Order: sequence, then C-alpha cells, then structure tokens
Amino acid sequence: MALLELDTALARMLDDLAPIERTEQVDLADAAGRVLAHAPVARTAVPPFPNSAMDGFAVRADDPTFADGGPLKVIETIFAGHAPQKAVGPGECARIFTGAPMPRGADAVIAQEDATTEATGIRFTEMPRAGRFVRAAGGDVHAGEELIETGTRLHAGSIALLAAAGVARVLVRARPRIAVIATGDELRPPDAELALGEIHDSSTFAIPAAAATLPVDIAMVLRVGDTPVELAQALDQAAKGADAIITTGGVSVGDADHVRAVLDEVGAINFWRLALKPGRPFAYGRYRDVPLFGLPGNPVSSMVTFVLLVRAGLLRMAGVSDLELPRSRLRLAAPLSKAPGRRDFQRARRDPDGRARAFERQDSNILSVLAHADLLLDLPASTGDLQADVEVSAIDLAGLLGQR
Repeated sequence: MALLELDTALARMLDDLAPIERTEQVDLADAAGRVLAHAPVARTAVPPFPNSAMDGFAVRADDPTFADGGPLKVIETIFAGHAPQKAVGPGECARIFTGAPMPRGADAVIAQEDATTEATGIRFTEMPRAGRFVRAAGGDVHAGEELIETGTRLHAGSIALLAAAGVARVLVRARPRIAVIATGDELRPPDAELALGEIHDSSTFAIPAAAATLPVDIAMVLRVGDTPVELAQALDQAAKGADAIITTGGVSVGDADHVRAVLDEVGAINFWRLALKPGRPFAYGRYRDVPLFGLPGNPVSSMVTFVLLVRAGLLRMAGVSDLELPRSRLRLAAPLSKAPGRRDFQRARRDPDGRARAFERQDSNILSVLAHADLLLDLPASTGDLQADVEVSAIDLAGLLGQR
C-alpha cells in the first residue's frame, strides 16, 4: 500500500469532519477560549459618546479668542464618568480629563501642557484643530455592528471588545467530548513498579495535556491491553460518551495491533500509513460513526501526529474557522542530518539569536528531546542533509503544547 502524503491525509480527514451541532449561551466571564456559534453585534457604540483623549481643556476650534490671543474662561471641570453640565461658548473652555464626555459646543481638546493659567483665565500656546484629541462616538464600533466572526475562538482582546460594546452573553459551540484510549499490555501507571517488559504509560497524560490547549473536554481516559475484546469494549464505552476517540498504539502491522481490525469490523478506515517521519502508522476512520484518530504507540510520534493532524480535526469539530499551524521561516543555527524520501518533522529549539537548532538525537522514542523542543522543523521529502544558515519552515511547537 502506497504511503499517503500528509497534506492529502489532512484534507481527507477535514472533509470527513464537521462542527458538532450543540451550542450554549455563556456569560462573557466564562467565554475565554470558547468558539463563537453566532456572530455577536454591538449593543452600544464604542465609544458611546465623544470623549477626550487627553487631560486638558475642551474648546471651540473656531473660537475667535484664539485669533486675538486672549485667555479663555474655565466654566467647569469634567471628570470621566461625569456628564458635562454646561455648553462651551466663545471665550470659554472646560477643564477635562481623559475619557470624560465632551461638553456641548466644544469640538477640540488642548493638552494641559500647552496651557498656562493666568489670573484672567487660561492662555494656550497651541492652536486648536477641530477633532484634535477627541474620540468620536462610534469611532471604534457602531451600535448594531457585527463584532467578531462565527468560528472565532475568543481571547482576552475579543472579550474586551464584546464587553465594551455591551455584550454580556454569547452563543458558543459546545466543546467536543474526547475519549483517549492507550493500548498495550506493557503499559503501567507512572507510580507502578515495573516488571521486565513493562513501561510507564505517558500517552494518557500527554494527549490530554496537549488537548488542554484546545476548546475540547476530555470525557474519559482508558488504558487497555492488546486484545481485540478489551479494545472493542473500550471503544464501545468511548463511542457512547464522546464525540471523538483518540487511540495510541495498535495501528501498526504487528500481531498485537488490533485497531485497524476492529475498525474494519465495526466502522471504517479512511486512511492509514503516511509518508511522514515520525508518525507513519497514523490512521483515521470511524468507530460506530464516531471519528477515531489512531496515533502511533511511540509517544514522540504520537505527539507529532497530534500536532499535525489531530489538532486540526478537533478544531474543525469545535467549529474553529482558522486551522492553520503557527509557522515562521527560520535559519538553521547548525547543520542537520536528513535522509531524502519522507517528509520529516525534526524537533528543534530556537536559539537566543532567533535561529533554529535541531536536536542531534531525532529518534522517535527520545522523550527528553520532545520535552525541551519548542519548534518542529518541516523538512520536505526531497530534502537531504542541510547546512547551517539554510532557511527552513518551522512550526511553533511551544504554543501548541502549552509551554507558554
């Protein structure tokens, strides 16, 4: 069977997935990280009234007193949160502070550092200009304006905009419920004493930790042995309580790899085996019509394929519109080794000077490298060994795995 290219596999997977239909209303205080199911509109303009952008004096830009060089009389002081009580006429001004409403008649603000207090009033060293240091009503947002597109994941900046526009509740997508199943007779909890042939299970901790950066909920985490019966029982449990299933292990060609066989019997395999390093034995399909992402059992391969494929699939199910990985072009700090033939994602760190330095050890079982990597270098299949200072495409791994 020919190996499938990563981009083709990603496109096929995303074509098979759709946002879950459940939605809910949440208070703005609970909306961080949630995905908009409906574009909210502004209840009020931002700002809702003309206000001063400076501490200074509200004046009439066409006041003839300026041409005469005479002082202006201060008729009141206006603080933020307080309404003006008087209109500014010729020969008059109002002391005003940042954010305070502009009084009627005034259309400009002169900064306080350009003003001199005299016995007869305030004299200015700066000539006013209509609109100078005045924030117009609706200068940022108009009432009734659509604020943020459907499918956007809310963050502090977008929540600030919604609050300023008078939006207190938003309609969001319900978080997809995810089941994680690690397969393998050899797997034991981290606090277990190991017998010969056993290893501590890292996947049931790493996968939920990676998923914590996404708008999803972990519904259950299971660990099963290498028998078709145990696997089918776990998958049945997952299919009843989750919107998607992530398995680790059991997707290769060994006698104890049963995920593909179970899918063939009670589901469907969309694709299996990728032209990818690490992560070739990745599988995607459905178990009883529930999407299933079959990750390799190797923990590094599992994490890399989670970033490259599962992340986008879960975001699609969560209703997020932007599925792109954060990328940049970086120069290599040192040579790296690569054999042509497969697209390779090498673990690397960003040097203080901003260049990328690939780790010398790229074996897919070296978790210590993954723990310290903050970049994945995307090296095309045709690429061989690369010299220092060559420019490469780099994925920001740190943000994706919650390192910052």
